[in-house]
Amino acid sequence: MFKIAILGSENSHCAGFASVLAPKEGEKRFPDIALVGVAGDEASNKAVTDKYDVPVTTTNAADFAGKVDAVMITARHGGLHLPYAMPYIHDGAKLWIDKPITASVADARELVRLAHEKNLLLCGGSSLAGAEGTVRMKKLVREKGAAVTGGHVTAPVNLVNDYGNFWFYSQHLTQMVTEVFGQDIVSVEAKRKGDGVGAVFHYPAFDVTAYFGTGYSITVYLGGYGVACEKIDLGGEYFLPELCELADMLREGKVRQTPEELVYPVFIIDALIRSMESGGAETVPETL
Repeated sequence: MFKIAILGSENSHCAGFASVLAPKEGEKRFPDIALVGVAGDEASNKAVTDKYDVPVTTTNAADFAGKVDAVMITARHGGLHLPYAMPYIHDGAKLWIDKPITASVADARELVRLAHEKNLLLCGGSSLAGAEGTVRMKKLVREKGAAVTGGHVTAPVNLVNDYGNFWFYSQHLTQMVTEVFGQDIVSVEAKRKGDGVGAVFHYPAFDVTAYFGTGYSITVYLGGYGVACEKIDLGGEYFLPELCELADMLREGKVRQTPEELVYPVFIIDALIRSMESGGAETVPETL
């Protein structure tokens, strides 16, 4: 039996994971994974334990160190993700980290360094990576290859909040772009208008435009009159692919991405913020 804890009960994602991992009634879909506890503020902890069978709660995110095989870090503020992870990194636990992986390039680089130094297994990111529509469009782009001439991606955004402002929600759209079109972005441009942000992701062979501020969709341009569109409906159990990724990491020691690939959206978000501040295109580091 694998023991895990969730750090960040204030996030609705915590309740979603708990609904599958620790239901009070019915069959568990991951019977070999035990959710032994959650960490967060007292009110959020109570909201989770009132609905789900979670035996331990705490307000100290480090309390499960040495007691679990893995943690799921769901804290809403990405700036808390590396600090929350540190006791578990030194303990050798496996890590699943929610979006944004971190809320700074410095934290992302440190996470990658520690991952290699400690031989850590890491996974996580945006739930949009595993959405059926994203997966279909990713497959299409790989199949069409050089026929792809660009695209357009949309997703919601939350620009003013207590969780890092643009950092809080922007990895959803950013990771939709990087999952489908690849991680070789050269530079980005972004401009805020009202409650939304228009952006351009410059790839070596084409551009992908985007709008942070509406529903989830992906469009792929295929040259001439060729176009493929996908409106993405996440559904009530949008988080299941993430739990499957966690299960693979625990059961088989497999992860979908390298540490560098996992943190790549952090560097794109940082460049988008720099572009909004500078008013021009901002480059993406070739090496992380």
